[in-house]
Amino acid sequence: MPGTGREWTFDGVSYRIIAASDVSTRDGFGYELWESGGRDLLLEAFWDDSTGLFTFTAHTTKPLPFRLVEVFIESAAAGVPPTQSASPHEDGPSA
Repeated sequence: MPGTGREWTFDGVSYRIIAASDVSTRDGFGYELWESGGRDLLLEAFWDDSTGLFTFTAHTTKPLPFRLVEVFIESAAAGVPPTQSASPHEDGPSA
């Protein structure tokens, strides 16, 4: 799984996951997936401290390989706080 700040290649395209803290417009921490060179912000996973929500946003309309999105989500789930507990707003699957 790729780490933050390190460039990695997927299907011949270079990407970078950036850890980002936001306290100006939102209050929280997240991961951003950028196409190499900082040209395009593609995906964002963000933990909002004020609401307790962990959200995912796609910042592109171009198709992305499913496995690329899956790896990004796995990385964010492992590295974005809180890593040990679910959001208080998260409802698990119902039986």
